[in-house]
Amino acid sequence: MRSDEAVRFELRPWGVDEKLVALLGEPGTSEFRALFDAFPDSVGVLWALRDVNGSIVDFSFGYGNLAMIAGFRLSAATPDRYTLLEALPAMRGSRAFEAHVRVCETGEPWLNEVTYDTPFADGYMVGTFVQRVAKLGDGLIVFLDEVTDQRRMEGELQAYANLVAHDLSEPLAHMQLLVTLLEQRPDTPPSPEVLQQLRASAVRARELIDGVLRYARSGELRRERISLARVMADVAADLRPSLEAHATLFVGELPEVEADPRQLRRVLQNLVSNAVRFRRGDSVLIEVSALQDAREWVVSVRDDGIGIPPEHTRRIFGMFARLDTNAEGLGLGLAVSRRIVEAHGGRIWVEPADEGGTVFRFTLPR
Repeated sequence: MRSDEAVRFELRPWGVDEKLVALLGEPGTSEFRALFDAFPDSVGVLWALRDVNGSIVDFSFGYGNLAMIAGFRLSAATPDRYTLLEALPAMRGSRAFEAHVRVCETGEPWLNEVTYDTPFADGYMVGTFVQRVAKLGDGLIVFLDEVTDQRRMEGELQAYANLVAHDLSEPLAHMQLLVTLLEQRPDTPPSPEVLQQLRASAVRARELIDGVLRYARSGELRRERISLARVMADVAADLRPSLEAHATLFVGELPEVEADPRQLRRVLQNLVSNAVRFRRGDSVLIEVSALQDAREWVVSVRDDGIGIPPEHTRRIFGMFARLDTNAEGLGLGLAVSRRIVEAHGGRIWVEPADEGGTVFRFTLPR
């Protein structure tokens, strides 16, 4: 999904897998599909492609269930247009490909955990999965159990522990030291400098605590039918001073959705204010728009700012993630935005803009 056209997606099942029919017969194939069509995890079938010596050189796509097609946004034409290595070139020569070949040749299943953030055919794979691969005829059946949320929660718990151990304990320790000094001189009024340091430490501690509470509450929703255009107008009003000073804002036609207006306002405010903060010069161009596909709305916030290095496009959505350590803030804005969008049943990601800058996109179910 690297352009506005690419975010349009129509969910359509893949066609008949003739090799699966040849292996299982019509009744067996019907039972197979009845089992996996509505399976919540992604399930796919790959068939071995062999050279003249009988060695496996690639795999073709056979059956794919709706969870896989929807999750990776794969078109109905994928089995006809791509082999596995054409769809995922990074797999060529990898240990993962060798493992797929070994399973097909020996029948010994393979289990591993893998994280993807890469184009896959005409779609995109992103997330952490427990991958189970088993032999099926002269091919494989692959199960992908997404554990992104579990791994993210583990990482965020660790990040929170680090925060408590360092960022939060530092201002509290400073406050304790200053209070001790004041207690040692009860008859001497504290100097303005000491009071200022005490106040700054208290403010920092409160910011950290409030930030974590905002994150914890960002998954709480009160859904109603709302106009996203109205929400965006409220965001523009909230940010009017900085927008008038540093930005040109264009807002396209935005839909009505079932959502929490307070939480979506926070998402849009985070994305627009970040665009203003990380502009190239004195001014930034910001465009907010929405596209509709078969299952969801895709909302885009585009800017022509300094951009984000590709290697950081996933890390920026983590708790306390800051690319510029000198910038103000706790690094919670995008983490809160991600949590809100996912609570609505959507996804959020970032792409490089065509002419520099970034495009943040998030989805909302229709």
